[in-house]
Amino acid sequence: MSVCIVCGEKRFSFLFRTKDRMFDISGSFGVRKCRRCGLVFLDPQPSQKILEKHYPRQQYYSYKGSIKGLSGLIRRFRSYLIKNYYEPTILSGTFSLLIHDVPGIPKKPDKKPWKVLDVGCGSGDTLMALKELGWDVYGLEIDRNAIRLAKERGLVNIKLGGYEKIENFPNNYFNCIRLYHVIEHLPNPYRCLQLIYKKLKPGGEVVLGTPNAGSMVSKIFGKYWYNLDIPRHLFVFSPKTLSSLIKKAGFSQVSASFCSGDGLGRSVIYTINELFKKKMNTNKFTLLFFILYPIEWILDKLRVGDIVILRGIR
Repeated sequence: MSVCIVCGEKRFSFLFRTKDRMFDISGSFGVRKCRRCGLVFLDPQPSQKILEKHYPRQQYYSYKGSIKGLSGLIRRFRSYLIKNYYEPTILSGTFSLLIHDVPGIPKKPDKKPWKVLDVGCGSGDTLMALKELGWDVYGLEIDRNAIRLAKERGLVNIKLGGYEKIENFPNNYFNCIRLYHVIEHLPNPYRCLQLIYKKLKPGGEVVLGTPNAGSMVSKIFGKYWYNLDIPRHLFVFSPKTLSSLIKKAGFSQVSASFCSGDGLGRSVIYTINELFKKKMNTNKFTLLFFILYPIEWILDKLRVGDIVILRGIR
Protein backbone atom coordinates (compact mmCIF):
# COMPACT_ATOMS: atom_id res chain seq x y z
CA MET A 1 0.00 0.00 0.00
CA SER A 2 1.46 3.33 -1.03
CA VAL A 3 -1.62 5.54 -0.62
CA CYS A 4 -4.60 5.26 1.76
CA ILE A 5 -7.73 4.31 -0.22
CA VAL A 6 -9.88 6.58 1.96
CA CYS A 7 -7.97 9.84 2.38
CA GLY A 8 -4.89 9.61 0.12
CA GLU A 9 -2.40 9.76 3.00
CA LYS A 10 1.02 8.21 2.37
CA ARG A 11 2.15 7.91 5.98
CA PHE A 12 1.22 4.77 7.92
CA SER A 13 1.93 3.47 11.40
CA PHE A 14 2.91 -0.16 11.95
CA LEU A 15 0.62 -1.76 14.55
CA PHE A 16 1.72 -5.40 14.89
CA ARG A 17 2.26 -8.72 13.17
CA THR A 18 -0.30 -11.45 13.71
CA LYS A 19 -1.51 -14.78 12.32
CA ASP A 20 -4.60 -16.74 11.29
CA ARG A 21 -6.12 -17.51 14.69
CA MET A 22 -9.37 -18.97 13.36
CA PHE A 23 -7.82 -21.96 11.56
CA ASP A 24 -4.25 -21.82 12.96
CA ILE A 25 -2.79 -21.91 9.43
CA SER A 26 0.88 -20.93 9.21
CA GLY A 27 1.87 -17.43 8.12
CA SER A 28 2.66 -14.04 9.63
CA PHE A 29 0.97 -10.80 8.49
CA GLY A 30 1.65 -7.13 9.12
CA VAL A 31 -1.11 -4.69 10.09
CA ARG A 32 -0.81 -0.93 9.56
CA LYS A 33 -2.92 2.14 10.24
CA CYS A 34 -3.31 5.37 8.27
CA ARG A 35 -1.93 8.30 10.25
CA ARG A 36 -4.61 10.69 8.98
CA CYS A 37 -7.97 8.85 8.88
CA GLY A 38 -7.19 5.74 10.95
CA LEU A 39 -7.93 3.08 8.32
CA VAL A 40 -6.54 -0.30 9.44
CA PHE A 41 -5.29 -2.64 6.73
CA LEU A 42 -3.13 -5.66 5.96
CA ASP A 43 0.20 -4.67 4.43
CA PRO A 44 1.56 -6.12 2.26
CA GLN A 45 -1.63 -7.59 0.84
CA PRO A 46 -1.31 -11.39 0.43
CA SER A 47 -1.49 -13.01 -2.99
CA GLN A 48 -4.62 -14.86 -4.13
CA LYS A 49 -2.74 -18.17 -3.78
CA ILE A 50 -1.95 -17.45 -0.13
CA LEU A 51 -5.50 -16.28 0.61
CA GLU A 52 -7.09 -19.40 -0.86
CA LYS A 53 -5.60 -21.65 1.79
CA HIS A 54 -7.08 -19.42 4.52
CA TYR A 55 -10.64 -20.12 3.29
CA PRO A 56 -10.91 -23.89 3.95
CA ARG A 57 -14.17 -24.83 2.27
CA GLN A 58 -15.15 -27.55 4.72
CA GLN A 59 -14.76 -25.21 7.70
CA TYR A 60 -15.48 -21.63 6.65
CA TYR A 61 -18.88 -20.70 8.08
CA SER A 62 -20.29 -18.92 5.00
CA TYR A 63 -19.97 -22.07 2.90
CA LYS A 64 -21.94 -24.41 5.13
CA GLY A 65 -25.40 -25.70 4.37
CA SER A 66 -27.35 -27.08 7.30
CA ILE A 67 -26.02 -26.36 10.78
CA LYS A 68 -27.12 -28.55 13.69
CA GLY A 69 -27.49 -27.97 17.41
CA LEU A 70 -27.73 -24.57 19.05
CA SER A 71 -26.15 -22.79 16.06
CA GLY A 72 -28.79 -24.29 13.79
CA LEU A 73 -31.55 -23.20 16.17
CA ILE A 74 -30.19 -19.63 16.20
CA ARG A 75 -29.99 -19.68 12.41
CA ARG A 76 -33.65 -20.75 12.11
CA PHE A 77 -34.75 -18.12 14.62
CA ARG A 78 -32.88 -15.46 12.63
CA SER A 79 -34.80 -16.51 9.51
CA TYR A 80 -38.04 -16.21 11.49
CA LEU A 81 -37.14 -12.66 12.52
CA ILE A 82 -36.36 -11.65 8.93
CA LYS A 83 -39.65 -13.10 7.69
CA ASN A 84 -41.46 -10.92 10.22
CA TYR A 85 -39.21 -7.89 9.76
CA TYR A 86 -41.70 -5.58 8.03
CA GLU A 87 -44.77 -6.78 9.95
CA PRO A 88 -43.50 -7.93 13.38
CA THR A 89 -45.29 -10.50 15.49
CA ILE A 90 -45.43 -10.11 19.27
CA LEU A 91 -42.46 -12.48 19.61
CA SER A 92 -40.29 -10.92 16.89
CA GLY A 93 -41.14 -7.38 17.97
CA THR A 94 -40.28 -8.12 21.61
CA PHE A 95 -37.00 -9.77 20.61
CA SER A 96 -36.01 -6.81 18.43
CA LEU A 97 -36.91 -4.35 21.19
CA LEU A 98 -35.09 -6.10 24.03
CA ILE A 99 -32.09 -7.54 22.19
CA HIS A 100 -31.44 -6.54 18.57
CA ASP A 101 -33.21 -6.05 15.31
CA VAL A 102 -31.89 -8.30 12.52
CA PRO A 103 -28.93 -6.40 11.05
CA GLY A 104 -28.40 -5.57 7.40
CA ILE A 105 -31.97 -6.05 6.14
CA PRO A 106 -33.06 -3.69 3.32
CA LYS A 107 -35.60 -1.01 3.98
CA LYS A 108 -38.95 -1.62 2.30
CA PRO A 109 -39.18 0.32 -1.01
CA ASP A 110 -42.32 2.31 -1.81
CA LYS A 111 -43.19 0.41 -4.98
CA LYS A 112 -42.69 -3.07 -6.40
CA PRO A 113 -40.84 -4.79 -7.92
CA TRP A 114 -38.21 -4.88 -5.21
CA LYS A 115 -34.85 -6.15 -6.46
CA VAL A 116 -31.97 -6.96 -4.11
CA LEU A 117 -28.45 -8.20 -4.82
CA ASP A 118 -26.57 -9.94 -2.01
CA VAL A 119 -22.83 -9.93 -2.75
CA GLY A 120 -21.19 -12.84 -0.94
CA CYS A 121 -24.53 -14.52 -0.36
CA GLY A 122 -23.08 -17.83 0.89
CA SER A 123 -25.62 -20.63 0.72
CA GLY A 124 -28.49 -18.15 0.61
CA ASP A 125 -29.99 -17.96 4.11
CA THR A 126 -30.78 -14.25 3.93
CA LEU A 127 -31.96 -14.37 0.32
CA MET A 128 -34.39 -17.17 1.15
CA ALA A 129 -35.96 -15.07 3.89
CA LEU A 130 -36.06 -11.93 1.70
CA LYS A 131 -37.69 -13.91 -1.09
CA GLU A 132 -40.53 -14.82 1.26
CA LEU A 133 -40.91 -11.11 2.04
CA GLY A 134 -41.55 -10.39 -1.64
CA TRP A 135 -38.10 -9.45 -2.89
CA ASP A 136 -36.81 -10.47 -6.31
CA VAL A 137 -33.48 -11.88 -5.11
CA TYR A 138 -30.06 -12.12 -6.78
CA GLY A 139 -26.73 -13.27 -5.39
CA LEU A 140 -23.02 -13.38 -6.14
CA GLU A 141 -20.78 -15.95 -4.47
CA ILE A 142 -17.20 -17.16 -5.06
CA ASP A 143 -17.68 -20.68 -3.67
CA ARG A 144 -19.18 -23.26 -6.03
CA ASN A 145 -20.44 -25.52 -3.24
CA ALA A 146 -22.30 -22.62 -1.59
CA ILE A 147 -23.94 -21.84 -4.95
CA ARG A 148 -24.96 -25.48 -5.32
CA LEU A 149 -26.59 -25.40 -1.88
CA ALA A 150 -28.37 -22.13 -2.68
CA LYS A 151 -29.76 -23.48 -5.95
CA GLU A 152 -30.93 -26.67 -4.25
CA ARG A 153 -33.01 -24.40 -2.02
CA GLY A 154 -34.69 -22.82 -5.04
CA LEU A 155 -32.58 -19.69 -5.50
CA VAL A 156 -32.08 -19.49 -9.27
CA ASN A 157 -30.42 -16.08 -9.71
CA ILE A 158 -27.17 -16.95 -7.94
CA LYS A 159 -24.03 -16.42 -10.01
CA LEU A 160 -20.44 -17.50 -9.51
CA GLY A 161 -18.02 -14.62 -9.08
CA GLY A 162 -16.73 -11.79 -6.95
CA TYR A 163 -17.84 -8.18 -6.74
CA GLU A 164 -16.46 -7.49 -10.23
CA LYS A 165 -19.46 -9.39 -11.65
CA ILE A 166 -21.73 -6.56 -10.43
CA GLU A 167 -20.72 -4.88 -13.70
CA ASN A 168 -22.75 -7.48 -15.64
CA PHE A 169 -26.09 -6.22 -14.32
CA PRO A 170 -27.96 -3.31 -15.98
CA ASN A 171 -27.49 0.17 -14.57
CA ASN A 172 -30.23 1.53 -12.28
CA TYR A 173 -31.49 -2.03 -11.69
CA PHE A 174 -31.55 -2.77 -7.94
CA ASN A 175 -33.42 -1.20 -5.03
CA CYS A 176 -30.78 -2.52 -2.65
CA ILE A 177 -27.32 -4.05 -2.85
CA ARG A 178 -26.21 -5.75 0.32
CA LEU A 179 -22.71 -6.77 1.47
CA TYR A 180 -22.74 -8.31 4.93
CA HIS A 181 -19.26 -9.20 6.23
CA VAL A 182 -17.90 -8.86 2.70
CA ILE A 183 -16.33 -5.44 2.05
CA GLU A 184 -13.49 -6.09 4.51
CA HIS A 185 -12.45 -9.07 2.33
CA LEU A 186 -12.15 -7.10 -0.91
CA PRO A 187 -8.81 -5.94 -2.37
CA ASN A 188 -10.49 -2.83 -3.87
CA PRO A 189 -13.52 -1.81 -1.77
CA TYR A 190 -13.74 1.65 -3.36
CA ARG A 191 -14.10 0.16 -6.85
CA CYS A 192 -16.83 -2.12 -5.48
CA LEU A 193 -18.77 0.87 -4.11
CA GLN A 194 -18.46 2.67 -7.44
CA LEU A 195 -20.00 -0.34 -9.23
CA ILE A 196 -22.79 -0.54 -6.67
CA TYR A 197 -23.63 3.12 -7.17
CA LYS A 198 -24.11 2.55 -10.93
CA LYS A 199 -26.36 -0.48 -10.49
CA LEU A 200 -28.70 1.00 -7.89
CA LYS A 201 -31.84 2.85 -8.87
CA PRO A 202 -32.00 6.53 -7.84
CA GLY A 203 -32.96 6.42 -4.18
CA GLY A 204 -31.62 2.85 -3.92
CA GLU A 205 -29.77 1.70 -0.83
CA VAL A 206 -26.38 0.11 -0.17
CA VAL A 207 -26.19 -1.88 3.09
CA LEU A 208 -22.77 -2.78 4.50
CA GLY A 209 -22.09 -4.79 7.65
CA THR A 210 -18.48 -4.99 8.77
CA PRO A 211 -16.26 -5.24 11.88
CA ASN A 212 -15.66 -1.92 13.63
CA ALA A 213 -11.98 -1.05 14.01
CA GLY A 214 -13.04 1.63 16.50
CA SER A 215 -14.90 -0.77 18.79
CA MET A 216 -14.09 -1.06 22.48
CA VAL A 217 -13.35 -4.78 22.08
CA SER A 218 -10.84 -4.11 19.27
CA LYS A 219 -9.03 -1.54 21.42
CA ILE A 220 -8.84 -3.87 24.42
CA PHE A 221 -7.71 -7.03 22.61
CA GLY A 222 -5.58 -5.64 19.76
CA LYS A 223 -4.15 -8.47 17.68
CA TYR A 224 -6.23 -10.98 19.65
CA TRP A 225 -9.48 -9.29 18.60
CA TYR A 226 -11.63 -11.98 16.98
CA ASN A 227 -13.11 -9.74 14.27
CA LEU A 228 -9.68 -8.62 13.09
CA ASP A 229 -9.68 -12.03 11.33
CA ILE A 230 -6.33 -11.76 9.58
CA PRO A 231 -5.57 -12.52 6.75
CA ARG A 232 -9.14 -12.80 5.41
CA HIS A 233 -9.88 -9.19 6.35
CA LEU A 234 -7.73 -7.00 4.12
CA PHE A 235 -9.24 -3.75 5.43
CA VAL A 236 -10.83 -3.10 8.83
CA PHE A 237 -12.98 0.02 8.82
CA SER A 238 -14.30 2.28 11.52
CA PRO A 239 -17.66 4.03 11.01
CA LYS A 240 -15.70 7.18 10.13
CA THR A 241 -13.43 5.62 7.49
CA LEU A 242 -16.16 3.57 5.81
CA SER A 243 -18.59 6.50 5.82
CA SER A 244 -15.93 8.59 4.10
CA LEU A 245 -15.39 5.91 1.46
CA ILE A 246 -19.15 5.54 0.85
CA LYS A 247 -19.53 9.30 0.37
CA LYS A 248 -16.45 9.35 -1.87
CA ALA A 249 -18.28 6.87 -4.14
CA GLY A 250 -21.22 9.28 -4.46
CA PHE A 251 -23.67 8.13 -1.77
CA SER A 252 -25.51 10.44 0.60
CA GLN A 253 -27.59 10.13 3.80
CA VAL A 254 -25.05 7.71 5.28
CA SER A 255 -26.19 6.32 8.63
CA ALA A 256 -24.68 3.86 11.10
CA SER A 257 -26.05 1.36 13.61
CA PHE A 258 -24.33 -1.31 15.68
CA CYS A 259 -25.18 -4.99 16.11
CA SER A 260 -22.52 -7.15 17.75
CA GLY A 261 -22.65 -10.87 18.30
CA ASP A 262 -19.91 -12.85 19.99
CA GLY A 263 -16.70 -10.96 19.28
CA LEU A 264 -15.99 -10.37 22.97
CA GLY A 265 -16.22 -14.03 23.98
CA ARG A 266 -14.19 -15.26 21.04
CA SER A 267 -11.52 -12.60 21.71
CA VAL A 268 -11.28 -13.88 25.29
CA ILE A 269 -10.67 -17.42 23.97
CA TYR A 270 -8.02 -16.20 21.50
CA THR A 271 -6.22 -14.43 24.35
CA ILE A 272 -6.33 -17.50 26.60
CA ASN A 273 -5.04 -19.65 23.75
CA GLU A 274 -2.06 -17.34 23.29
CA LEU A 275 -1.22 -16.87 26.97
CA PHE A 276 -1.52 -20.53 27.94
CA LYS A 277 -0.50 -22.11 24.60
CA LYS A 278 -3.91 -23.73 24.17
CA LYS A 279 -5.85 -24.59 21.00
CA MET A 280 -9.40 -24.18 22.24
CA ASN A 281 -12.03 -23.94 19.49
CA THR A 282 -14.15 -20.81 19.96
CA ASN A 283 -17.22 -22.71 18.70
CA LYS A 284 -17.19 -24.80 21.89
CA PHE A 285 -17.99 -21.86 24.19
CA THR A 286 -21.51 -20.83 23.21
CA LEU A 287 -22.56 -20.38 26.86
CA LEU A 288 -19.73 -17.90 27.43
CA PHE A 289 -20.96 -15.82 24.50
CA PHE A 290 -24.48 -15.67 25.96
CA ILE A 291 -23.07 -14.66 29.36
CA LEU A 292 -21.06 -11.82 27.84
CA TYR A 293 -23.79 -10.68 25.45
CA PRO A 294 -25.21 -7.98 27.81
CA ILE A 295 -21.82 -6.24 27.71
CA GLU A 296 -21.86 -6.26 23.90
CA TRP A 297 -25.44 -4.97 23.91
CA ILE A 298 -24.37 -2.01 26.09
CA LEU A 299 -21.38 -1.29 23.83
CA ASP A 300 -23.70 -1.25 20.81
CA LYS A 301 -25.98 1.26 22.54
CA LEU A 302 -22.91 3.40 23.28
CA ARG A 303 -22.01 3.17 19.56
CA VAL A 304 -18.69 1.44 20.19
CA GLY A 305 -19.90 -2.08 19.33
CA ASP A 306 -17.96 -4.70 17.41
CA ILE A 307 -20.06 -4.74 14.23
CA VAL A 308 -21.24 -1.62 12.40
CA ILE A 309 -23.98 -1.51 9.75
CA LEU A 310 -23.75 1.44 7.38
CA ARG A 311 -26.42 2.48 4.88
CA GLY A 312 -26.06 4.93 2.04
CA ILE A 313 -28.57 6.28 -0.46
CA ARG A 314 -27.87 6.82 -4.13
